[in-house]
Amino acid sequence: MNSHLKPNSANNIRVILVDDDSDESYLFNEALEHSGLAITLINAHNGNQLYQYLENNPQPELIFLDINMPYKDGLESLKEIRSNPAYQHLRIVIYSTTRVPANVNACYEAGADLFIIKPEDFDGMVKVVSHVCTTDWANFQRPLVTEGFVVTSD
Repeated sequence: MNSHLKPNSANNIRVILVDDDSDESYLFNEALEHSGLAITLINAHNGNQLYQYLENNPQPELIFLDINMPYKDGLESLKEIRSNPAYQHLRIVIYSTTRVPANVNACYEAGADLFIIKPEDFDGMVKVVSHVCTTDWANFQRPLVTEGFVVTSD
């Protein structure tokens, strides 16, 4: 697990990206750099590392969680987090290449706040990551699965 620190500011938020693909993690980090947002990024490579982080560190403001990972996949991790009362308030965004409706619905039912389909280009990634990281999470109301739950760069 590693972290990348942006300069401290009053608006600095702590974000965890959980993705076993090092290339995807690198691109996500670069997208954050290009967004200009003050973010502390923590990388975890699977659901087990995520849970260890949550148990031993200050809680993040936002978690980006891939579905397809070894050891404990994103859906299992989401269910585990949502079953723990200490983590009910965490904002969890699924960040995946899948467009399979059954996966989207399962993540919605398990309590994900949003479902992002990973953009195919870097500009789209910057756009989506910036949008999600600047969402007013304090006043956020989870949209219906058919009305805004799935976010794309289109």
